[in-house]
Amino acid sequence: MTQHGALIDAGVAGSSPLDRLGLVRNRIAAVEAAFGDPWDRMNPVGHTAIIAADDAEELLAAGVERYDRLGLNAELVPEQYGGKLDGLDTLGPLLRPLYRRDATLAVACGLTSFMGSMIVWLNGDRAQRQRVADVLLDSGRVAIAFQRFEHENEFVREEFRAVRSVGGYLLQGRKSAINNADSADLLVAFAGVGPGSGAGSHSIFLFDPAAVPQANVRRLGRHKTAGARGLQIAGLELRDCPLPPEALVGEWGRGVELGLRAFPLIHATVPSMVIGMADTALRTAARFAQQRGAFSRPLAEVPRARAALAGTFVDLLAGDCLSLVATRALHVLPEECDVLAAVVKYLVPKLVGESLYRLSVVMGDTFHARHGEHAIFRKHLRDLATVTFGHVSSAVCQATIAPYLPRIAADRWSTGQETPSVLFRQDEAVPALDPERLAHFGGRDGLCAYVGHATRTWPIGVAGAAAVDAAGGPGAAGGPGRTLPRQSELLLEELAELQEACRGLGQLDGQFAPDTRAFPLTDRYALVLTAASCLGVWLNTSAGPGDFLADPAWLEMALHRILRRLGQPAPDLPPEVEVRVFEEVLLRAREATSYDLYGSRLAG
Repeated sequence: MTQHGALIDAGVAGSSPLDRLGLVRNRIAAVEAAFGDPWDRMNPVGHTAIIAADDAEELLAAGVERYDRLGLNAELVPEQYGGKLDGLDTLGPLLRPLYRRDATLAVACGLTSFMGSMIVWLNGDRAQRQRVADVLLDSGRVAIAFQRFEHENEFVREEFRAVRSVGGYLLQGRKSAINNADSADLLVAFAGVGPGSGAGSHSIFLFDPAAVPQANVRRLGRHKTAGARGLQIAGLELRDCPLPPEALVGEWGRGVELGLRAFPLIHATVPSMVIGMADTALRTAARFAQQRGAFSRPLAEVPRARAALAGTFVDLLAGDCLSLVATRALHVLPEECDVLAAVVKYLVPKLVGESLYRLSVVMGDTFHARHGEHAIFRKHLRDLATVTFGHVSSAVCQATIAPYLPRIAADRWSTGQETPSVLFRQDEAVPALDPERLAHFGGRDGLCAYVGHATRTWPIGVAGAAAVDAAGGPGAAGGPGRTLPRQSELLLEELAELQEACRGLGQLDGQFAPDTRAFPLTDRYALVLTAASCLGVWLNTSAGPGDFLADPAWLEMALHRILRRLGQPAPDLPPEVEVRVFEEVLLRAREATSYDLYGSRLAG
């Protein structure tokens, strides 16, 4: 095993396939209980305190203290270094309790350190990894300074430069926006060392900003954002700042390649966390609709409101399915995870954003409340673009997907080649991350083929609804499940049309040439992958009879909405489908369980 290959040797230790899902739920419930009922106005880390801190453009100090007291940084540290990280598929759900309450707190305490430390877990030597682990397990923070990207926002608009020197390296330049720049115990910094942005152009360094000669460092002051207003973003200017040889992460000039190992992990995991924001938005709208009615009428009399609540719920489940599959693919199919990760980063925040705007209609004038029980809704909507980098991130992800579309078109999607069921199962442990395999990804697609496999798998065979009825499966009574066969046929038709369209994209000397037709196709491709993820999760669920996730209603409604987004003539849903999903929305609001695949116990 290579040095890097030993990264997370204990990736499956400490949890067995039989109890893994239950353990994760218990860990989520423990975080929820520690942070308490967010609706309680006297809770120092509840919504009232969070809104007050946001108004003051401050980070909620009580929230930081609670995070550190719980030792949540341990969730970011691999087990072999004393932490609890045993699979990236569980990290997002474990941090959702923070995002449900305050994205600012989640980014400041967890997300920024996750992004910085992941660069080191994948590319650092043993001493560097141990150094990061020691800092995090001591409730420290790791910040990250990215290189400049073509699609700019404040975090990637500038970059440091580095040169070799006697005894090490000299770092210079400025970055105006680094989260936790003034408080980070360690900084992971990308620095340009050559021309351009390709091979040989950048290196990565790890150092303590407070330990370098302060005469060579100038603090640039706080950088404010429109959303997540309490983030402590500040700038640094370095002037021939000396760094020792051991500060270099990996090899000189390989920063771009090494960063590409980590970006799919970040892209796949962050959207899973953000689902927590939509959970609170849906819960707020459901509570409002039950307490005050919707559109000034009782909820039972407003079909539009019921449709919005039910539709949002299945959109969140669909996004969670896609996130689950992508984060597990990092471990199971690392050579095929780069495009899938970009799809998740592109689509899930988009689904969450659409959900929040849809629910704002249900909220009516209450959406504008700045204080009180429902004010958290507006804060989440405002924060979303900041914590997901908004349209800039979408453009970058589409640009990542587009060059691979011609290659994807050549895949034999219709053969139904076997897609490992472990991709879809929450209850099964995943193998250790393998950085070397992550470094050799090539844009292949091992997921779209699952649509073909699913259509030949009972009870969604394309032989027709009559066969399903005869088997006594979903839809046997003409209710939920009845339209699944036709939905499956339409997905296969969409897949064939998409494949044909991708074949026509421009290529020059065997390489992808910029083609304006590619960007709409990335959207269609993302939706097909989402449908495949939903099918896989439902067909492979460990949920027992009577469990909502084993019910075909949510899958049928999710596929219906995906097909409508694709412009396909999706068959009308049986009325019972929306009723069943809507009842689950209200039940989870009453019983305080999460609106995701985990159905975790919440504190309120």
